Amino acid sequence: METRNTITPFISTDDLPRAVLPQQVATQLVAAQVALQSGISWLLELGIRPEMPFYLKMNLSLVNRVAFVSLLLAFPGSFLLLLLGFGHSFSLLVCGTLALCLIFALNRAQRVEWALVIFAFFPSTAIMSYTLLEMNSGGLVNTMAYILVRQGMCLSLLVPIIIYGFEKNHRGIVLGFCVLVFLTFDVVGVKLGGSLFEGNLGMSQGLFSTLSLAQLVMLAGCVLYVQAYTMSHERQVRSSNDKLRHMAIRDGMTGLFNHTFIEQLIGDAINRSKRSRNPLSLIMIDIDKFKQINDNLGHNAGDEVLVHLAKLLQDSKRSTDYLGRWGGDELILLLTDTNLQGASKVAEKLRLVVDNHIFPGRAHLTISQGVCEYVEQDTPSGFIKRADAGLYRAKNAGRNQVQVE
Repeated sequence: METRNTITPFISTDDLPRAVLPQQVATQLVAAQVALQSGISWLLELGIRPEMPFYLKMNLSLVNRVAFVSLLLAFPGSFLLLLLGFGHSFSLLVCGTLALCLIFALNRAQRVEWALVIFAFFPSTAIMSYTLLEMNSGGLVNTMAYILVRQGMCLSLLVPIIIYGFEKNHRGIVLGFCVLVFLTFDVVGVKLGGSLFEGNLGMSQGLFSTLSLAQLVMLAGCVLYVQAYTMSHERQVRSSNDKLRHMAIRDGMTGLFNHTFIEQLIGDAINRSKRSRNPLSLIMIDIDKFKQINDNLGHNAGDEVLVHLAKLLQDSKRSTDYLGRWGGDELILLLTDTNLQGASKVAEKLRLVVDNHIFPGRAHLTISQGVCEYVEQDTPSGFIKRADAGLYRAKNAGRNQVQVE
């Protein structure tokens, strides 16, 4: 008892609020950081959808990032314009801010095309309009400032080329339009800014204009070359991916879905059927006496007949159904939103199509089929086994017929 009375706490209760305060501040900072990151991510991904082409995603990502950074720099940028002596800096600031907010709003409203148009052409339009306004009112009297503005005009005209250069049918039109705008800006600027060019020969002005125009064309050419190379590389990668995907899910000989993929489709269809309560049926198909074709005509002829049959059934089935090669000369047909009665009618239609068709080598084929409808207690393997059982009953009953399981 005496030992317990001699123990004193290391931290008094008065110190506890001081220990908790830093934790509360840290929690608030973390929450603010998460909220800020979420807000910025939302802004940077405005208008971007998964199904868009990669170059459109890149363009929209660029638009959102530049617009966001421009908004952050808009107010400091206005002071820079004031220092440079630009007389209409406040109206330019307001106009630019409104345009950037409009871009965000259009992206949010999924009006991507309009957002791209405004982003592509607003910078050059704003630079040209305000520069000519300054020159007309006599506010721009520094030759070096005018040269810098022309460089800014040149760079701003690269924006529409970056945005629309990926689309082959728009490249020439956009480049020609940008060159025309630059020439118009140059001609009108020389006429309005007479005091800027006093003492300069007309030849030197013409040479400077030619060099500026050549600079724009060369920069645009570099952008278009990079974009063409990027598109070519993207097409190659996409083609390779398509080939790999085709090889992964298709049978190499018939072009039908292979065993693994059709089995996966059946499992997915069962899950959908459980949720939606829509009927689902399966047809197992086998060529009658196919071994005799291989023995009499050779395996190459047998393969040709199998490929021909696969194409015939593929063309005869409904677009909503899935046909696959189960193995050897066995095929399997998955029928969505189809009950047992409807599946039996489809199977009978296919039987008649094959029976009345002349195959390569004037071979006559018949098929036997087993049909079943999915029931709630079926597993994917049990569902397939019931269709297979119906097929074997059709074989044992004399072939060239449909048996319902």
